[in-house]
Formats: sequence, structure tokens, C-alpha cells
Amino acid sequence: MKRFFRLLGWTLVIVVILAAGAVVIAWVLDFRQTDQELIAEFRRQSVRPTVHRYQVSLSDSAPTRTIRFMETPARSRSGERLPVVLFVHGAPSSLSFFNGFFKDTALLDRAQLVAVDRPGYGYSDFGRVETSIIRQAQFLQPLIDRYRNAPQLIIVGSSYGGSVSARLAMNNPGRVDHVVFVSSALGPGLERTYPISYLVDSPLLHWGIPPLLRLANDEKLAHYQALRAILPDWDRIRAKITMLHGQRDELVYPTNVSFAQQHLVNAPVKQFLLPESRHDIVMNKREYIASILLDILTNVQGKPDVKALVRR
Repeated sequence: MKRFFRLLGWTLVIVVILAAGAVVIAWVLDFRQTDQELIAEFRRQSVRPTVHRYQVSLSDSAPTRTIRFMETPARSRSGERLPVVLFVHGAPSSLSFFNGFFKDTALLDRAQLVAVDRPGYGYSDFGRVETSIIRQAQFLQPLIDRYRNAPQLIIVGSSYGGSVSARLAMNNPGRVDHVVFVSSALGPGLERTYPISYLVDSPLLHWGIPPLLRLANDEKLAHYQALRAILPDWDRIRAKITMLHGQRDELVYPTNVSFAQQHLVNAPVKQFLLPESRHDIVMNKREYIASILLDILTNVQGKPDVKALVRR
């Protein structure tokens, strides 16, 4: 019995040390790059993105928000302007999460690529949380307006970014042509919330948590109600839908795919179910995602459909 309690004690000590270490690391690492760091990362490329910001307010009395985004140049191919692919990240993250796509020469040749820091992340008022999916989409609406003349607008939403992408498609049924949901949290309650999230939310600990983790935790705890708020509007989506989800995803459950199929009553849906993948598709399956995007872009330009990847 003494041996058991000794082992239990050491286990608790290790857990506390690991948790404290994670908090310390999170204070140092915020998973974002400055404008200068982004410019340096892509300086050797022939097609280089540029970084921009815009100001947005939801009313005359509401405070102004700053949103940062990165885009490659608007170019034409065979005399026609390229389609636009807009990437929306999850949590905790920033637009840098998609840097690999901005180095993919095949994608760069077929589309204008755009990535955005969601409100509160990266350099979009870092640390200033917004837990409403409805308002987050309103803050990103100027991007939809910016590319209104593009021949096609494709949105790629990862994890929580999928929730915001869904709302953007609801708000813009005539402008958003395709949405790619990657490991996306779409159904209320169809994701794991760890007990430590509630502990972190306590007044005693909340303000000692690094901003990046606090942002993600605040969004997590408000996500159920935020998804409930957009539940009545799924029938407004008219865009084509592609879903990628890991069948071993224990953070955002694969049942989000069946939820979406049930509620997307006015949108055609394709699904890519990855039997061995967890909640890490963007990091570990980037080339796979890029091949799907290239297939979508090929169809946009009126070429044969590549169906071999699709799993129904």
C-alpha cells in the first residue's frame, strides 16, 4: 500500500511539473510570426505573399478590431483571374499554420492563396478574445468582400476555423463556392472538453494562463452555445462541401461529419475519412489536402474530375 501511494505521489508530481512546463512554454511560444518573419520565410520564392491589415467595427459604438491576413498576388492564368483559397485556422494557432501551402508551387500556380489570423490570434489583436462564431464571421466578412470578383472562392477551415467558415458560407451563399472542412468542430457537443478546461477558467487561475491558451480555452468553453446560435442557419449554405476527418480524432469527434451531412440540406457533400488519422491532418497530411484542393481547382477550370480520393 505504501508503494502504491508513493507511486501515486510521484505521478502527481510529474503531472504538475509537465503542466507547469507547458504553461511556461506557452508564455514563451505564441505560435505566431511577425510580418518581418513571414517576409523572410518566403523571400526565396518566385510567388511571395504580402501581409496586410484592416480595421472593422460591427457598429458605430462598437470597438474597432484589427485583422491581419496574408495573400499571394492576384494573377491570371490563360487570361482568367485565378480562384481564391482562403485558409481559416483553429485554436491555438495563427495564419502561420498554413505556411506549407504557401510554398506549394502547384497550388500557387492555380490559385491566389489567403490566410487570416482569426480575432484574438496572431496579430489580430492578440489576446483579445471573441467567443461568438457569428461575430468572428462578421469580423472576417471584409475578406469575402475583398475577393468578390474572383471567379471562385474556396474556404478551408481547420478545427474551430471550420465553425467560422461555416458561418461565412451561411452569410454568403452567392459568394462562397466551396468549403473544405478539415477536422472541423461543427455540431454542438461533438468535441472533447477536458476537466482541466474548467479549472483553468476559475478566477484564481484564469489570468495566470498565457494569452494563447486562455484564448483557446475561452473559445472551447463557449463553443457549445456558439454552435447552437448558428444551428438554424445550416440550410443557408449553398456552397459545395468537402469534409476531411480522422476516424481516430479524439478531440473533435468524427460524428461531426454525419452532423454536417444531416444539416447541409442544400449543399452537395463529399467526405474524406482517414482511418489512421487523429486531429492532426493539416500538420501530417498537408500534401493530401493539397491534392484535394488541386482537384477542386481543376474542376473549377472545367477539367476532368479526379474521384479516386473520395471515400463515401
